[in-house]
Amino acid sequence: MLMDVMNIPYALTVLHAGYLIQLSFRQPSSKVISTKTESWLMWIAASPIGMVFARTVTLAIALHQAVVALSLSHTLPNRNKVLQTICPTPQYLDPRLFTWSRATIASLALLYFGSYIRFQAYAQLGTNFTYRIAKPDQLVTSGLYAYVRHPSYTGLLMVLLAMYSLLLRQRGLVSCWAPLVDEKIVTDEKHAYLMPIVAFSCAIFLFMVRRVRDEEEMMEKEFGEKWRDHKART
Repeated sequence: MLMDVMNIPYALTVLHAGYLIQLSFRQPSSKVISTKTESWLMWIAASPIGMVFARTVTLAIALHQAVVALSLSHTLPNRNKVLQTICPTPQYLDPRLFTWSRATIASLALLYFGSYIRFQAYAQLGTNFTYRIAKPDQLVTSGLYAYVRHPSYTGLLMVLLAMYSLLLRQRGLVSCWAPLVDEKIVTDEKHAYLMPIVAFSCAIFLFMVRRVRDEEEMMEKEFGEKWRDHKART
């Protein structure tokens, strides 16, 4: 019974986590960059529509996690019916991934720390923080940027890792829908744990590693020796 009651603050915390994650996807600056400098994939991902889509999906996933958590306990009326509606294959779920645990607390700690770094980077870059690759008004080398060249990406990576650990693990929400495609995705050990990791790693490479490379090439071209000195110190 205590565990069931504790699922209520857990669900509320998950919703707050989803709110923070989607804030990490917003562009804080209203500066408009009209020149296309990225690949078409990054151009779409960084577009206003792409950002709205990512933020909406994030909030939907967090809400889904919260409702499933409440449905697995005795908190919701008609919980079995609700669970079957929002999770067609609940038999593959691990209830431990929908309540408080050491892993949950560690994921939340990583999320809050990562989002703090991300939001500090927002503030310290100001209008120079854009999702398009464009020359900033100046080279910022103070604050977090005195120690790390890309604190915004560092914070975002921490947020994404926390999101994966909290909301996208195998036997979690993924197992609500993946078996409808093929049960091997959740029953076969090789598929069950390797596929989500590979998919997550590919997303990180496409939207972060390549982006950092392209951004650093632009910064070196625009700021030359000043950038190379900053790069050597951080």
